[in-house]
Amino acid sequence: MSTPIAVPAALASIALIDAALAGYRAATGRNGRIGKRRYYLVAMRRGLAAGAALLGGLAVVLGAALGGAPHPSERYADLTRAGTVMLWILGPYAIVVLLSIGGYALLPRAPATFLILLGLGPFTLVRPWLTVAAGAAAAWTASDPVTRACALLAAAGVLAVEPWLSRRWYAEPQ
Repeated sequence: MSTPIAVPAALASIALIDAALAGYRAATGRNGRIGKRRYYLVAMRRGLAAGAALLGGLAVVLGAALGGAPHPSERYADLTRAGTVMLWILGPYAIVVLLSIGGYALLPRAPATFLILLGLGPFTLVRPWLTVAAGAAAAWTASDPVTRACALLAAAGVLAVEPWLSRRWYAEPQ
């Protein structure tokens, strides 16, 4: 897969997985039931839907930015460079998250729980800072003001999913 296609595909995949996990995080600790599998699946679907809506809105903004550009290929190249910068920052984090989730799914309960706590516990606290750093670094390296704005908008949108889900569905314990 070529870079102009791989970079947006990788960023969209990371954003969608993050949105599903944001749904899970928004619902955590809000329900006293013992069996919460269905509850968490619904929460993750809500997060995924919110993330998909966010990506759809961002795609419209990016489409307008490309359509209104005097040289769309140059702007797309700048957007791809900014996305590559974001991937250099977010990629290692995403790999750790995916390895933690994979280990949780495949390992016996005790090591799986340890892996999730080790991999996702501290990294959940770092996630907003990495997202801000990725958006700021992409905006800093962009040569076009529209690309800068799109990078910052993307980072802000990713960070807005979990608080929105929390307020929309999980404001009060069930």
